[in-house]
Amino acid sequence: MESNTSEPFLVVNDVVKSFTVGKRSLVDRIMRRKPQTFNAVDHVSLSANRGETLAVVGESGSGKTTLGRLIVGLEKPDSGEVLVGGKKVRYVRQNPEGRGRLQMVFQDPSSSLDPYMTVEECVAESIVKNPLKRHEIRQRVIEALMLTGLDSSFLKKKTRELSGGQKQRVAIARAIISDPELIVLDEPTSALDVSIQAQILNLLVELQKLKRFTYVLITHDVKVARYMADSVAVMYLGRFVEYGAAKHVLSQPLHPYTQALFDAVPKVGSNLQVYLEGEVPSFLKVPKGCRYVTRCRFAMEICKTRYPEQKYVKNRGVWCYLYSDHVV
Repeated sequence: MESNTSEPFLVVNDVVKSFTVGKRSLVDRIMRRKPQTFNAVDHVSLSANRGETLAVVGESGSGKTTLGRLIVGLEKPDSGEVLVGGKKVRYVRQNPEGRGRLQMVFQDPSSSLDPYMTVEECVAESIVKNPLKRHEIRQRVIEALMLTGLDSSFLKKKTRELSGGQKQRVAIARAIISDPELIVLDEPTSALDVSIQAQILNLLVELQKLKRFTYVLITHDVKVARYMADSVAVMYLGRFVEYGAAKHVLSQPLHPYTQALFDAVPKVGSNLQVYLEGEVPSFLKVPKGCRYVTRCRFAMEICKTRYPEQKYVKNRGVWCYLYSDHVV
């Protein structure tokens, strides 16, 4: 990543998040069997500057969404920390009053909005506990809706009455009404019709210019990342394989996984999933060395035994034994 003299606005420092597989039975407890766990995010570090967009790219199941949820405090890390504007992000259940400064726009607006709530109720959710009068809250809701291309005629509509594009605009309005410092965008267009996707992307870009939001964009679509991102982190089975400025990573991918991913990713407007040769290993049986070793045509013996250290190659970080530091 290119150096920046200012302190990064978002800092993720060596974060780990594990999950338990299934439920422990009574026999398991009596026998004191340890539960089976896996690391969805495994010692991940990154940073982003204020007002910029960091794209986290990878296949489904790579850990991208879990990382996004950690960044906004919807998940609690097992170790490591997340800082936004120099302040440590705390788990939302332990710090509900701090929820407004960090927001997340989810992949499917139909599942993230309560179908029985009105648009006004949905958008106002994050500010209803603020010391604001009712008419002040309504005015804030109207302003947020207008910024997303909707108007006051939507206030009393139930969210189930809206189209997919309108629902996502409402979800975005709900995210921006609290004037957040950072927004995680989790595949914000993949559940939308082709004709609507470009409109939502343009809206997000315009809002960022207007409000100077910092975005973490989670996507499998390289063209979406190319359109929005200032920096790109490529994630595979819970770890990064390549990370740097978008202009470097997107124009000349170096890691074999990044190259394969970029070749296989569907075009903007497609709802197809990404498919690469070979099967993704289970998180419960992660390879001991490089996690991509079972699918990599360049795999060497050392790749099977130890995860590669980060190398700084052609202006970005790469975790791969094919490269040495300072290759230009």
